[in-house]
Amino acid sequence: MSLRTATRLALRELRGGLGPFWVLLACLILGAAAIAAVGSTRAAIQAGLTSEGARLLGGDAEVELTYRAPDATERAWLEARADRLSQVTEFRSMAVTPGGSRALTQVKAVDDLYPLVGRVRLSPDMPLSDALDGAEGLPGAVLDPALMARLGIVAGDRITLGEQAFHVSAALEFEPDSITGGFELGPRSLLREADLASSGLLAPGTLFTTRTRLDLPPGADPDALLSELGRAFPDRGLSWRDARNGAPGVAEFVDRLGAFLILVGLSGLAVGGVGIATAVQAYLAGKVTVIATLRTLGASRRVIFLTYFIQIGILTALGLAIGVTLGALVPWLLGPYLGTRLPVPAEFGLYGAPLAEAAIYGLLAALIFTLWPLARAADVR
Repeated sequence: MSLRTATRLALRELRGGLGPFWVLLACLILGAAAIAAVGSTRAAIQAGLTSEGARLLGGDAEVELTYRAPDATERAWLEARADRLSQVTEFRSMAVTPGGSRALTQVKAVDDLYPLVGRVRLSPDMPLSDALDGAEGLPGAVLDPALMARLGIVAGDRITLGEQAFHVSAALEFEPDSITGGFELGPRSLLREADLASSGLLAPGTLFTTRTRLDLPPGADPDALLSELGRAFPDRGLSWRDARNGAPGVAEFVDRLGAFLILVGLSGLAVGGVGIATAVQAYLAGKVTVIATLRTLGASRRVIFLTYFIQIGILTALGLAIGVTLGALVPWLLGPYLGTRLPVPAEFGLYGAPLAEAAIYGLLAALIFTLWPLARAADVR
């Protein structure tokens, strides 16, 4: 009976207007919207990294070695378990022009199957294999536009890497596996791995990394392959990654950035909680006469508490619904704009987990900052 009475009284009170409760609504809407928007954006990026894992990695799986390439036994083992195999060698070198200009570059030497997944875009537009064929009797190279600008060269000019001259065939506009390459000290250069032999770039003592990408057959179990690889070649220094976590460094950065931004949203919600408490106190202070009258007419302390608890609960639900809706819609509506400007893939949509997280945080803030004023109001006689 007390709950029904309290509900009826709460609805009647709400008909009289919101009064200071506009502050409560505004704080909850802004706090929940910020947390929901950040969480939805993080979920969109995580979904994009998962779905585009093979493209970002450059294959279904990758085996990385430092300071050496896979030996014949290791390569035969990998070839037996993959439909296709592609090897990439990365190292740093100094690019030199005939005029004497120099710039540090991150060299990526690739084979004819690169990339297994995705497509390299060049300017002028041409197949990568044609660009690396070169011209004028020289092997070809493709350079990052930033490197070309630094050296003051254009497509058709020459550069020297190590002891080998290369014909600059095109500018590198897009590299599908660029964000998984790790820390780089200079802009990218692409050349054919077979052209390294005459360059002297991989002399003894050179710091280089080889990445062997695998195009796995349908139904292959990456976990089983990893276990089998560890048993076959223990203590060989082989590092395994697969498309399920194709860009672990990026994923970790996104997680940390998202956690930080959610903490910022929670801080805003906590500051807004002071406004919530003030608004509730101001509202209840104006209702002292009403509360005293209800107590005189026989209303119990429980009825008084439930009346205003239900009232604030309704407003909290309304504020959270609006805030969570805004937080879900803003990234979704801005998705087409953000998707072309983010350096990582993102699949914008509606994700339930971050929306529920925002609603829970908002509900906890409302409870924490309203229970004390409500308890004091129930003691009015």
